[in-house]
Amino acid sequence: MIFYAATLLFLANFALGLLVQFGVVDSKPFRWLHHALFFAVFVSAAAAVLAGFYWGEPYRWTLLPVLGLFAVLPYVRAGTRGHAALACASLMFYAVGLAQSV
Repeated sequence: MIFYAATLLFLANFALGLLVQFGVVDSKPFRWLHHALFFAVFVSAAAAVLAGFYWGEPYRWTLLPVLGLFAVLPYVRAGTRGHAALACASLMFYAVGLAQSV
């Protein structure tokens, strides 16, 4: 259950990032929201990995690299190809994890 919550938080933050990147949403008045969501995403992913290892869930190894990507992501400037690549790589790990847990 925590993995699904972590995935939903990630998707919400990913969608917000896309909307800002493509100019659909101006995040200047609430830039803090993306950062707060990212913190929630990081914590929920870490909790999902820990729970996955504790209960032997199939997604545990797939989600583990996401923590590394999330650790690097704040150091890559937003709006760059590198930032988008890290976010998209994370999306792929979440997708594989979802496929494994079904």
